[in-house]
Amino acid sequence: MLIYSFGRQGLWTRLVGQELFSIYGKSGVILGLLIYTIPVTFLLMNDAMNYLDKRYLTVSRLMGDGFFRGLKITILQPLGKTFGVAFVQAFFMSFTDFGIPVAVGGREPFITTLLYEYFMGSIPDFNRGAVIALIMLVPSIVSILFLRKIQKNDHATPGTNTSVKSNPVRDLFFGVGLTVGGLFILGVFLVMFLLPFVEGWPFDMTFTTRHIEAFLQTSDLRRTLNTGIFVALWTALFGTVIAYLAAIFTARSAKQNVILKMIDSLASITNSIPGMVLGIAYLLVFSGTTLQSTISILVIANMVHYFATPYQLAKSALLKMNPNWENTAKMMGDSWLDTVVRIILPNSKRTIVEMACYYFTNSMVTISAVVFLTSARTMVITTKIKELQHFGRFTEIFILSILLLLINLTARILAQSIMRRFEANEKISQKRVHLSVFRQRFRNFRGV
Repeated sequence: MLIYSFGRQGLWTRLVGQELFSIYGKSGVILGLLIYTIPVTFLLMNDAMNYLDKRYLTVSRLMGDGFFRGLKITILQPLGKTFGVAFVQAFFMSFTDFGIPVAVGGREPFITTLLYEYFMGSIPDFNRGAVIALIMLVPSIVSILFLRKIQKNDHATPGTNTSVKSNPVRDLFFGVGLTVGGLFILGVFLVMFLLPFVEGWPFDMTFTTRHIEAFLQTSDLRRTLNTGIFVALWTALFGTVIAYLAAIFTARSAKQNVILKMIDSLASITNSIPGMVLGIAYLLVFSGTTLQSTISILVIANMVHYFATPYQLAKSALLKMNPNWENTAKMMGDSWLDTVVRIILPNSKRTIVEMACYYFTNSMVTISAVVFLTSARTMVITTKIKELQHFGRFTEIFILSILLLLINLTARILAQSIMRRFEANEKISQKRVHLSVFRQRFRNFRGV
């Protein structure tokens, strides 16, 4: 899309009349990685901010703190760990991405393209590929130490529903900035919706549906689409359950034993292991077994590859909840499992939906790990796009990309509608509680 948007014959180049900048090389890769990593980092920060104790904002104003001091105390410090996790996540998404450097990297050498050539190129060289894989693990060690450092300084505080003071100037400033950024990203994707409906870009712009009709008649492409959705659904289901259970044990357990610390360390490791290295490891370990070239190995690889972010989402939400709920429930005679089902789960429904949506959307778009694990029978959308790119069949690539975008947008819209339903139900419940309290006080007043 970057090529067809900003290349020499790209959409925006033709509209402006000249090439805005060279899309090939480092500049194009940086732009592509920014668009690629912004949604994940935003998701992490946005979910964590939902659990901030907004009373700190009021206290900071009452204490006379300035803007920057208030920002540091009320937002930056409580979300320090979340910012650290988001930074590590964005770094490794950029460091291990394979698709963008291949498309617009030009002659610039990237470690991911070298690794792919040594393992999957015309002349494989496993020895050099293994050396590169080991080199790619060095930043992983640094990131694990970094996450451990910021985790020690993390202090959990329960969130509140206190309203934040409105500021029209601030809201207008950020609203305009976000709108401009959103329109720029949408402008990059605009060409994707034009190219499949023209006869031959960019010289024959006659409208046609011939490409769509040919796609619908191709059973191979339809099977690839179905396989990708199937893998993403199973990954979202099992991945969400495992990540949430792991977060409950580490965040809501009174005693932190060795096993719980190992689970937390595992999340740090999976967050920092490059996807391509993970895919190569699975390729070598499971070669010759019944899992080789199956959908199961794709689901397992995606679950492990994207475990860290859903785990951190769940753990952050669970740490922000009242730490005395389990003790109170135990005094009332409820078991730990009853407490989880009746109290913990209902109070983290929005986070669970975010976790499932994250697993699903990333399983649909990932390529770094699965590119080594798929076969002709289990090929998913991203690996099929890689194959079509090799043969220069860009029209079919954009059709698959449109379907991929529509599927992920549908998943996101569905998740947002479910969370809005949860918020509406919570407001109704709060009104009922307030009404019940008012009635009880009124009865007590009449009794007096």
